[in-house]
Amino acid sequence: MRAREPRVSAVIIFKDEERFLDEAITSVLDQTFPDWELILVDDGSTDRSTEIARRAAAARPEQIRYVEHDGHANRGMSASRNLGITEARGRYVASLDGDDVWLPTKLEVQVAALERHPEAAMTFGPLLRWRTWTGEPGAADHEDLMGVGRRKFGTHPMAGKVVEPPDLLRRMLRDDYLIPGGALIRRDVLVDVGLYEPEFRGLYEDAVVMAKIALDRPVHVAEEVLYLYRMHPDSSTNLSSSSAEIDRHRSLYLAWVAGHLDRRGVTSGPLRRELRRAGRSTHHRRHRRDRLLAVGRSVGRRILPRGLRDELRRAWRARTRPQVAKP
Repeated sequence: MRAREPRVSAVIIFKDEERFLDEAITSVLDQTFPDWELILVDDGSTDRSTEIARRAAAARPEQIRYVEHDGHANRGMSASRNLGITEARGRYVASLDGDDVWLPTKLEVQVAALERHPEAAMTFGPLLRWRTWTGEPGAADHEDLMGVGRRKFGTHPMAGKVVEPPDLLRRMLRDDYLIPGGALIRRDVLVDVGLYEPEFRGLYEDAVVMAKIALDRPVHVAEEVLYLYRMHPDSSTNLSSSSAEIDRHRSLYLAWVAGHLDRRGVTSGPLRRELRRAGRSTHHRRHRRDRLLAVGRSVGRRILPRGLRDELRRAWRARTRPQVAKP
Protein backbone atom coordinates (compact mmCIF):
# COMPACT_ATOMS: atom_id res chain seq x y z
CA MET A 1 0.00 0.00 0.00
CA ARG A 2 1.17 3.54 -0.74
CA ALA A 3 2.24 5.43 2.38
CA ARG A 4 -0.21 8.09 3.55
CA GLU A 5 0.76 11.61 2.56
CA PRO A 6 0.56 14.02 5.51
CA ARG A 7 0.12 17.73 4.99
CA VAL A 8 3.36 18.64 6.81
CA SER A 9 6.77 17.03 6.83
CA ALA A 10 8.77 18.13 9.86
CA VAL A 11 12.53 17.68 9.40
CA ILE A 12 14.85 17.65 12.42
CA ILE A 13 18.56 17.65 11.59
CA PHE A 14 21.00 16.86 14.37
CA LYS A 15 24.57 16.02 15.23
CA ASP A 16 25.57 15.19 18.80
CA GLU A 17 22.47 16.74 20.39
CA GLU A 18 21.83 14.17 23.13
CA ARG A 19 21.14 16.94 25.67
CA PHE A 20 18.30 18.48 23.69
CA LEU A 21 17.04 16.10 21.00
CA ASP A 22 14.28 14.54 23.11
CA GLU A 23 12.86 18.00 23.79
CA ALA A 24 12.94 18.93 20.09
CA ILE A 25 11.09 15.72 19.18
CA THR A 26 8.55 16.25 21.97
CA SER A 27 7.81 19.75 20.65
CA VAL A 28 6.70 18.14 17.37
CA LEU A 29 4.65 15.48 19.16
CA ASP A 30 2.89 18.24 21.13
CA GLN A 31 1.69 20.15 18.05
CA THR A 32 -2.00 21.06 18.02
CA PHE A 33 -1.98 20.35 14.27
CA PRO A 34 -2.01 16.55 13.99
CA ASP A 35 -1.42 15.86 10.29
CA TRP A 36 2.37 15.61 10.20
CA GLU A 37 5.25 13.22 9.72
CA LEU A 38 8.65 13.64 11.36
CA ILE A 39 11.92 12.82 9.62
CA LEU A 40 14.96 12.63 11.90
CA VAL A 41 18.17 13.26 9.93
CA ASP A 42 21.37 12.14 11.65
CA ASP A 43 24.41 14.07 10.40
CA GLY A 44 27.00 11.63 11.73
CA SER A 45 26.36 11.79 15.48
CA THR A 46 28.90 10.18 17.79
CA ASP A 47 26.94 10.52 21.05
CA ARG A 48 23.58 9.08 22.18
CA SER A 49 21.64 11.18 19.63
CA THR A 50 21.46 8.26 17.19
CA GLU A 51 19.99 6.00 19.86
CA ILE A 52 17.45 8.65 20.91
CA ALA A 53 16.30 9.20 17.32
CA ARG A 54 16.07 5.50 16.49
CA ARG A 55 14.05 4.88 19.64
CA ALA A 56 11.59 7.67 18.74
CA ALA A 57 11.15 6.25 15.23
CA ALA A 58 10.60 2.73 16.55
CA ALA A 59 7.94 3.98 19.00
CA ARG A 60 5.84 5.67 16.26
CA PRO A 61 6.84 4.15 12.90
CA GLU A 62 3.64 5.37 11.26
CA GLN A 63 4.70 9.01 11.81
CA ILE A 64 8.43 9.13 12.55
CA ARG A 65 11.35 7.98 10.41
CA TYR A 66 15.11 7.93 11.04
CA VAL A 67 17.51 8.55 8.12
CA GLU A 68 21.25 9.12 7.83
CA HIS A 69 23.87 9.76 5.18
CA ASP A 70 25.68 6.80 3.64
CA GLY A 71 28.27 5.47 6.03
CA HIS A 72 26.85 7.58 8.89
CA ALA A 73 28.79 10.51 7.39
CA ASN A 74 28.80 14.13 8.56
CA ARG A 75 27.88 16.27 5.54
CA GLY A 76 26.69 19.51 7.13
CA MET A 77 23.41 21.30 7.62
CA SER A 78 22.44 21.92 3.98
CA ALA A 79 23.05 18.34 2.84
CA SER A 80 21.14 17.06 5.88
CA ARG A 81 18.15 19.31 5.20
CA ASN A 82 18.19 18.12 1.59
CA LEU A 83 18.14 14.49 2.69
CA GLY A 84 15.12 15.19 4.88
CA ILE A 85 13.29 17.01 2.06
CA THR A 86 13.90 14.21 -0.43
CA GLU A 87 12.39 11.80 2.11
CA ALA A 88 9.42 14.08 2.77
CA ARG A 89 5.92 13.24 1.57
CA GLY A 90 4.12 16.32 2.88
CA ARG A 91 2.77 19.28 0.95
CA TYR A 92 4.63 21.61 3.33
CA VAL A 93 8.09 21.30 4.92
CA ALA A 94 9.17 22.76 8.26
CA SER A 95 12.72 22.49 9.61
CA LEU A 96 13.80 22.25 13.23
CA ASP A 97 17.34 21.94 14.57
CA GLY A 98 18.00 19.24 17.15
CA ASP A 99 18.59 21.71 19.97
CA ASP A 100 15.60 24.00 19.31
CA VAL A 101 11.88 23.86 20.16
CA TRP A 102 8.59 24.65 18.45
CA LEU A 103 5.72 26.18 20.37
CA PRO A 104 2.59 23.94 20.29
CA THR A 105 0.61 25.99 17.74
CA LYS A 106 3.48 26.40 15.27
CA LEU A 107 2.14 24.12 12.53
CA GLU A 108 -1.52 25.02 13.09
CA VAL A 109 -0.86 28.74 12.66
CA GLN A 110 1.50 28.39 9.70
CA VAL A 111 -0.59 25.86 7.74
CA ALA A 112 -3.59 28.17 8.12
CA ALA A 113 -1.51 31.08 6.82
CA LEU A 114 -0.40 29.23 3.68
CA GLU A 115 -3.90 28.00 2.97
CA ARG A 116 -5.21 31.54 3.41
CA HIS A 117 -2.53 32.79 1.01
CA PRO A 118 -2.14 30.20 -1.77
CA GLU A 119 0.05 32.64 -3.70
CA ALA A 120 2.74 32.60 -0.97
CA ALA A 121 5.70 30.23 -1.34
CA MET A 122 6.29 30.17 2.41
CA THR A 123 5.40 31.80 5.71
CA PHE A 124 7.74 32.74 8.54
CA GLY A 125 7.81 34.78 11.71
CA PRO A 126 10.28 35.94 14.36
CA LEU A 127 12.44 33.46 16.32
CA LEU A 128 13.09 33.99 20.01
CA ARG A 129 16.75 33.70 20.94
CA TRP A 130 15.91 31.58 23.95
CA ARG A 131 17.95 31.84 27.14
CA THR A 132 15.42 31.29 29.94
CA TRP A 133 15.67 27.50 29.40
CA THR A 134 18.82 27.67 31.57
CA GLY A 135 16.87 28.85 34.61
CA GLU A 136 19.59 31.42 35.28
CA PRO A 137 18.53 34.66 37.01
CA GLY A 138 18.18 37.52 34.55
CA ALA A 139 18.28 35.26 31.48
CA ALA A 140 15.09 36.88 30.12
CA ASP A 141 16.87 40.24 30.02
CA HIS A 142 19.25 38.85 27.40
CA GLU A 143 16.62 37.40 25.08
CA ASP A 144 15.73 39.04 21.79
CA LEU A 145 14.15 38.23 18.43
CA MET A 146 15.72 37.07 15.18
CA GLY A 147 14.19 37.93 11.83
CA VAL A 148 12.57 41.28 12.69
CA GLY A 149 15.46 43.64 12.00
CA ARG A 150 17.88 45.34 14.35
CA ARG A 151 15.58 45.71 17.31
CA LYS A 152 15.38 43.76 20.55
CA PHE A 153 11.66 43.09 20.25
CA GLY A 154 8.92 44.13 17.88
CA THR A 155 7.63 42.95 14.54
CA HIS A 156 8.99 42.61 11.05
CA PRO A 157 8.42 45.80 9.01
CA MET A 158 6.25 43.76 6.61
CA ALA A 159 4.46 41.68 9.27
CA GLY A 160 0.95 40.57 8.36
CA LYS A 161 1.56 41.00 4.62
CA VAL A 162 2.42 38.92 1.59
CA VAL A 163 5.61 40.52 0.30
CA GLU A 164 6.00 40.62 -3.47
CA PRO A 165 9.38 39.67 -4.93
CA PRO A 166 12.11 40.71 -4.74
CA ASP A 167 11.38 43.12 -1.85
CA LEU A 168 12.17 40.62 0.90
CA LEU A 169 15.50 39.70 -0.69
CA ARG A 170 16.40 43.36 -0.98
CA ARG A 171 15.68 43.79 2.73
CA MET A 172 17.67 40.66 3.58
CA LEU A 173 20.72 42.03 1.78
CA ARG A 174 20.36 45.34 3.60
CA ASP A 175 20.04 43.75 7.06
CA ASP A 176 21.05 40.21 8.07
CA TYR A 177 18.60 40.53 10.97
CA LEU A 178 15.77 40.27 8.43
CA ILE A 179 16.82 36.84 7.10
CA PRO A 180 13.77 34.58 7.64
CA GLY A 181 13.80 31.62 10.02
CA GLY A 182 11.35 29.07 11.36
CA ALA A 183 9.53 28.94 8.02
CA LEU A 184 6.88 26.61 6.65
CA ILE A 185 7.65 26.16 2.94
CA ARG A 186 5.75 24.50 0.12
CA ARG A 187 7.70 21.38 -0.78
CA ASP A 188 7.31 21.89 -4.53
CA VAL A 189 8.89 25.34 -4.16
CA LEU A 190 11.94 23.87 -2.40
CA VAL A 191 12.32 21.29 -5.14
CA ASP A 192 11.86 23.93 -7.85
CA VAL A 193 14.62 26.19 -6.48
CA GLY A 194 17.04 23.28 -6.15
CA LEU A 195 16.89 22.76 -2.36
CA TYR A 196 19.77 23.90 -0.09
CA GLU A 197 23.33 24.44 -1.33
CA PRO A 198 25.58 21.69 0.13
CA GLU A 199 28.72 23.86 0.21
CA PHE A 200 27.07 25.90 2.99
CA ARG A 201 27.59 23.48 5.85
CA GLY A 202 26.78 25.91 8.68
CA LEU A 203 26.36 29.68 8.80
CA TYR A 204 24.14 31.29 6.12
CA GLU A 205 22.87 27.92 4.81
CA ASP A 206 19.31 29.07 5.50
CA ALA A 207 19.92 32.53 4.01
CA VAL A 208 20.90 30.99 0.68
CA VAL A 209 17.68 29.03 0.20
CA MET A 210 15.62 31.98 1.45
CA ALA A 211 17.34 34.17 -1.16
CA LYS A 212 16.44 31.69 -3.90
CA ILE A 213 12.80 31.69 -2.83
CA ALA A 214 12.46 35.43 -2.21
CA LEU A 215 14.01 36.40 -5.55
CA ASP A 216 10.86 35.73 -7.57
CA ARG A 217 8.17 34.34 -5.26
CA PRO A 218 5.73 36.04 -2.85
CA VAL A 219 6.35 35.34 0.85
CA HIS A 220 3.98 35.68 3.82
CA VAL A 221 5.38 37.40 6.91
CA ALA A 222 3.71 36.54 10.24
CA GLU A 223 3.80 38.31 13.60
CA GLU A 224 3.70 35.33 15.98
CA VAL A 225 6.76 33.90 17.71
CA LEU A 226 6.48 30.14 17.21
CA TYR A 227 10.11 28.98 17.28
CA LEU A 228 12.54 28.98 20.22
CA TYR A 229 16.16 29.19 19.10
CA ARG A 230 18.12 27.82 22.02
CA MET A 231 21.24 29.82 22.90
CA HIS A 232 24.03 27.71 24.40
CA PRO A 233 27.83 27.45 24.07
CA ASP A 234 27.71 24.64 21.47
CA SER A 235 25.15 26.23 19.13
CA SER A 236 26.25 27.10 15.58
CA THR A 237 25.95 30.81 16.37
CA ASN A 238 28.36 30.55 19.28
CA LEU A 239 30.75 28.12 17.57
CA SER A 240 31.30 30.67 14.82
CA SER A 241 30.74 33.80 16.89
CA SER A 242 34.01 35.65 16.20
CA SER A 243 33.43 38.67 13.99
CA ALA A 244 36.18 37.54 11.61
CA GLU A 245 34.54 34.15 11.08
CA ILE A 246 31.07 35.64 10.62
CA ASP A 247 32.42 38.13 8.07
CA ARG A 248 34.12 35.31 6.18
CA HIS A 249 30.88 33.34 5.94
CA ARG A 250 28.93 36.47 5.03
CA SER A 251 31.33 37.20 2.18
CA LEU A 252 30.80 33.67 0.85
CA TYR A 253 27.03 34.15 1.08
CA LEU A 254 27.12 37.49 -0.73
CA ALA A 255 29.35 36.03 -3.44
CA TRP A 256 26.88 33.18 -3.90
CA VAL A 257 23.96 35.64 -4.21
CA ALA A 258 25.93 37.62 -6.82
CA GLY A 259 26.49 34.45 -8.83
CA HIS A 260 22.83 33.48 -8.50
CA LEU A 261 21.74 36.89 -9.80
CA ASP A 262 24.16 36.47 -12.71
CA ARG A 263 22.64 33.09 -13.53
CA ARG A 264 19.16 34.58 -13.40
CA GLY A 265 20.09 37.51 -15.61
CA VAL A 266 19.70 40.20 -12.91
CA THR A 267 22.49 42.58 -13.92
CA SER A 268 21.24 45.89 -12.49
CA GLY A 269 18.57 47.43 -10.29
CA PRO A 270 17.82 47.54 -6.53
CA LEU A 271 19.17 44.06 -5.77
CA ARG A 272 22.53 44.81 -7.33
CA ARG A 273 22.75 48.09 -5.45
CA GLU A 274 21.96 46.40 -2.13
CA LEU A 275 24.48 43.67 -2.88
CA ARG A 276 27.23 46.21 -3.54
CA ARG A 277 26.30 48.08 -0.35
CA ALA A 278 26.37 44.83 1.65
CA GLY A 279 29.79 43.94 0.26
CA ARG A 280 31.19 47.37 1.16
CA SER A 281 29.77 47.06 4.67
CA THR A 282 31.49 43.73 5.24
CA HIS A 283 34.76 45.05 3.79
CA HIS A 284 34.70 48.20 5.91
CA ARG A 285 33.91 46.24 9.08
CA ARG A 286 36.80 43.87 8.40
CA HIS A 287 39.14 46.80 7.62
CA ARG A 288 38.11 48.64 10.80
CA ARG A 289 38.65 45.51 12.89
CA ASP A 290 42.11 44.98 11.38
CA ARG A 291 43.08 48.58 12.12
CA LEU A 292 41.93 48.27 15.73
CA LEU A 293 43.91 45.05 16.11
CA ALA A 294 47.00 46.72 14.69
CA VAL A 295 46.66 49.62 17.13
CA GLY A 296 46.08 47.21 20.00
CA ARG A 297 49.20 45.23 19.13
CA SER A 298 51.29 48.38 18.87
CA VAL A 299 50.10 49.69 22.24
CA GLY A 300 50.46 46.26 23.80
CA ARG A 301 54.07 45.92 22.75
CA ARG A 302 54.87 49.20 24.49
CA ILE A 303 52.99 48.87 27.79
CA LEU A 304 52.35 45.15 28.50
CA PRO A 305 54.84 42.62 29.89
CA ARG A 306 55.86 39.96 27.35
CA GLY A 307 54.24 37.12 29.29
CA LEU A 308 50.86 38.87 29.39
CA ARG A 309 51.13 39.71 25.66
CA ASP A 310 51.72 36.03 24.87
CA GLU A 311 48.73 34.99 26.99
CA LEU A 312 46.44 37.50 25.27
CA ARG A 313 47.68 36.34 21.86
CA ARG A 314 46.89 32.71 22.69
CA ALA A 315 43.41 33.66 23.93
CA TRP A 316 42.70 35.64 20.74
CA ARG A 317 43.85 32.81 18.50
CA ALA A 318 41.65 30.36 20.37
CA ARG A 319 38.64 32.64 19.91
CA THR A 320 39.12 33.32 16.22
CA ARG A 321 40.21 29.85 15.10
CA PRO A 322 37.56 28.50 12.66
CA GLN A 323 35.36 25.83 14.22
CA VAL A 324 32.89 23.42 12.72
CA ALA A 325 29.30 24.59 13.10
CA LYS A 326 26.45 22.24 13.99
CA PRO A 327 25.52 19.74 12.96
